[in-house]
Order: sequence, then structure tokens, then C-alpha cells
Amino acid sequence: MPEEKKAAASAEKKATAPASDDNIFGALCYIIVILVPLFILLTEKKQNKLLAFHAWQSLLLTVIYIVAWGLVFGLTVMAAVVTAWFGGVGGIIGGCAGLVVFLVTVAIALVLAYKAYQGEKYMLPMLGEFAEKQASK
Repeated sequence: MPEEKKAAASAEKKATAPASDDNIFGALCYIIVILVPLFILLTEKKQNKLLAFHAWQSLLLTVIYIVAWGLVFGLTVMAAVVTAWFGGVGGIIGGCAGLVVFLVTVAIALVLAYKAYQGEKYMLPMLGEFAEKQASK
């Protein structure tokens, strides 16, 4: 019985303990994109592989978002021009697609920030593997 109380107290302490600086900076990589990851890669890369991983994964996610947004924007412009005779329906559809890309990216970033804040290392498919390789160099 005393062992159960110790385990429960330990779990409660973990749940209420403040996050370490590494966890906070890991989460900030996904919230303040580009600036925090670059700062970490320029200052902490050799000392902290976990922070370097979060920085790389955040940068890669940002690049994927920019490319996806660029594609959606380009297709929206083309669709708006083509459907201009029909009231510009293509622009509306493209705008909705751009919103979906944005919301999905924000949702992924928030989940990754939460995982990093908890001290977890959540690897996105393909991006996480590449980030892991770059962080361990």
C-alpha cells in the first residue's frame, strides 16, 4: 500500500511540476516558427539533440506549409481566372482549401508543441526521420 501512495505522489508531482527550459523552448519551436528554431540551431545544436530535433522538425513543417500554401494560392488564382465567367467560384473553393491547409498545419503544430512541452519526442512521418538525422549530426 505505501508503494502505491509513492507512485501516486510521484505521478502527481510529474503532472504539477513546472516544465524545464528545454521543454519550453521545444514547444516554442512550433509556436514561434523560424525564429526560435534558427536560434536553437545556431546556439544549442551541439549541446542538446532533443532541442535540435524539435527545431529541425519545426522548420521542415514550416517549409511544407509554405509550399502547400503556395500551391493552393497558385491554383486559386488560376481557378478564379478560369471561372471568372461563372462568378469566381474557383476563388471561393481555393480560399476554402487555403483555410483548410492553414488550420491543419496549426493543429499539427499545436499538438507537436504540447508534446514537446510534455518532454515527449513525437516524430512526424518522414519529417521526423529527417529531423532526427539532421539533429544528430
